[in-house]
Formats: sequence, C-alpha cells, structure tokens
Amino acid sequence: FPTRRSSDLAKRLLTNDIRAELPFTCIHLWILLCLLLFLAGCERRELTYYDAAEITLTADWSQSGMDNKDEAARGATAIFYPTNGGEPKIFLMGDYSREAIRLPEGVYNVILFNRSFTDFSNIAFRGNDGYETLEAYNKKIETRTDGETDTRTITGSPEKLASATMEGFTVTEDMLGNYSQTTSGKSAYSVESGDDRCTLHLVPEKRTSEVIAVIRVEGLNNVRSAICRLDGISESIFLATGKASGQSVAQEFPLSHPVFDEGSPFNGTLTGTFNVFGIDFTQSHRLHLEAQLVDGKTVFEGDYDNVRVTEKDNGEGVITIYVEATTDKIPDVKPEGGSNSGFDVDVDGWGDEVDTDIPIE
Repeated sequence: FPTRRSSDLAKRLLTNDIRAELPFTCIHLWILLCLLLFLAGCERRELTYYDAAEITLTADWSQSGMDNKDEAARGATAIFYPTNGGEPKIFLMGDYSREAIRLPEGVYNVILFNRSFTDFSNIAFRGNDGYETLEAYNKKIETRTDGETDTRTITGSPEKLASATMEGFTVTEDMLGNYSQTTSGKSAYSVESGDDRCTLHLVPEKRTSEVIAVIRVEGLNNVRSAICRLDGISESIFLATGKASGQSVAQEFPLSHPVFDEGSPFNGTLTGTFNVFGIDFTQSHRLHLEAQLVDGKTVFEGDYDNVRVTEKDNGEGVITIYVEATTDKIPDVKPEGGSNSGFDVDVDGWGDEVDTDIPIE
C-alpha cells in the first residue's frame, strides 16, 4: 500500500510543481552564464583606464653639424613643459635620433638638446623649471683683475650644443592607451600607432658657433707659446629662443699652429679655435695677448683694438666666426739653451698643423 510520503510526491507530480520549479532554475543559470561570457568577451580597453599616450619622438641632427657617431653615443634630452604650469617631464634618449616616450593628456612646449644636463664639462644649465627660462651657460668663468678693472673671463670653451623646440604639442584623451604592455616594461605599438598625432619630429640647430682666430705676429720666431683674451663674448644662451644673453664676458683661448710667411723665418700667424654662444657684432672688440718667449723667462703682453670680427655661413646653417688681429713686434730674445733657432718645432703645446681657409675680401 502506498505510504503518505509517496502519496504527497504523486500529488506534486500531478500538479506539475517539480516540473515548474526545474525550468525556472535552469533559466536563471543560463542567464548568469551568458552574462559571464559577455563580460569576459569585452575589450580590455573598455575595462582599463589609461593615463598616458605613447609618442614616437624622432630627431634629425643633420642641420646641427653633429650628425656623427660620437654625439649619437651620448644621447639627448627631451623636456616637455606643461602649458598649465605643471612639473616638466624629462626623458633621456639613449638613441638620440628616435625614442618612444609616454605622456599624460595635456598641452606641452618641448625642448630637445644633445647630451644631458650633466654630460658637459664646460656647460651648465639654469632655469630648468621653465620653458622660456631654460638657459645654457659657461660654468668655467673666473674674475680676473687687470689693473683697476675686474674682468669676468671664460677659461674653458663650451662644447658644441644644439637644440630644437616645439610649442603647443597636444596629447588628447583619445590618444591615451595607444600601446600594449610587454614584460620588459617597454612598449609595442597597437594598430593605433599609425596616428600622426602620436609622432613628434624635431630638427635641432646649432646653438654654439665655432670661432677661428688668426693673429698675425711680427717676430713669431721669438714666441714659444701664447694665449689670448677676446671680449664681447656672450655668457649664455636661452634654448627656447636660441638667443644669446646680453651678459658679456671675455673668452680666453690658446694660440697654436704657427705658420711662417713664405720666404720669411721671422713673421707669420698663430691660430686659435674655440666655441662661443655668441659674439656681439655691434661693438668693437679688444684682444689681449700674452706670449711666453723662447728664452724661457720673458713674457710679452699687448692689448689691441684693431680686431676684425666677421662671420660666414656655409650655406647649411653652420656659422663660423673669424677673428683677425695684428700684434706689435715681438722683441728678439736669445733662445733658451743657446739654440740658433728662434722657434723650436718640437716645443710642446703648439699642437698639430691644421690648414685653415681664411676668407679674403
């Protein structure tokens, strides 16, 4: 005979209670499964917040005169100054012609220069926090007393410097996240990397000029070594504008490469080569010569106002400045050691002979 429990079960089957409950539970499970699959299939970009865009920064150094392996090995520095006054973003470029960098959304003024802030021997920087105030200056300056006058003198020629700028470079919201992550921490471009907005190309220009000073000396055979000081030299340069500062100093430089006039064993020229941030061409220049003579004890000094300063462009934006002057007659002295020659070609300090073309008008 059927029990009461079996009777209740039969009643539920007859009333379709179980069949009603079973489909209801499966529907809910099916909806939940579809929802999970839908969420798993969503693009990662929709679920991830990106706060930076990847920018390809390229530089063409051919206009700077520094498109060579030595400078390339030293890299470059790119500084992005937010126009809203935020903290500048500084990137060191191991490859000075191409680098991938990441920037948050914003508008930037950009400065690019060769090497880094600390990779120069004679150049230092100040005003680094501002686009318009970033200034490269010569850090080897001494104050010399000449009679009653104190003269600030550069004792080390600045290295070659080049820079490029761009104002208003914009990183927009839709540029964010245009990269894919890799385990090395570098970046690999996604399909969006072809966007021209994500590239920045700069062409640096030379910010220092080479000076070739040719000094005509009567009595060159009596000179063992010589140095000069030339006034009217710019102390620094602003990288944003490429304009030299109005602060003027003197530049000290050695003379070498003695070349005697054809047929003369006494007279000729000495040459000095150095770099400057700029020279004031609106003023007359004064040259001070200090020469150690071949007797080993006499020092000849002279100051000259008959200094001719000109500049020549090679047609590719590289400017060479020529300084020409003529000294007084160097006194005759007996060479140290009793040598019959007034000039010893083996004396240290003269350097290797260099052929220099001097423009003649």
